[in-house]
Amino acid sequence: MARRAQDHSWPGYNQAQAELLDFLDDLGNNGWARNPQTEEIMPNLMGDIHKAGLSVDRVKEAMASIGYDRMALHELGRWESKRTIGKFGR
Repeated sequence: MARRAQDHSWPGYNQAQAELLDFLDDLGNNGWARNPQTEEIMPNLMGDIHKAGLSVDRVKEAMASIGYDRMALHELGRWESKRTIGKFGR
């Protein structure tokens, strides 16, 4: 379940980046907790986000702006670790 309002836009992000942020929000209903679904999707999605020119810090800012808490944002950092070094971070 997405946290953003149905008519939410991502000011300061291009269309491709906004679509990736929307998808990330759609997956965030459990704070991006590690499970078989996120293990399958998140490393690739974080790679797509990186290729689109977004840093994990900028993504965290975007997700915080729509209400994700500190623990959920921490999980995004852990997924970035999985993408970059192949291990799920602490």
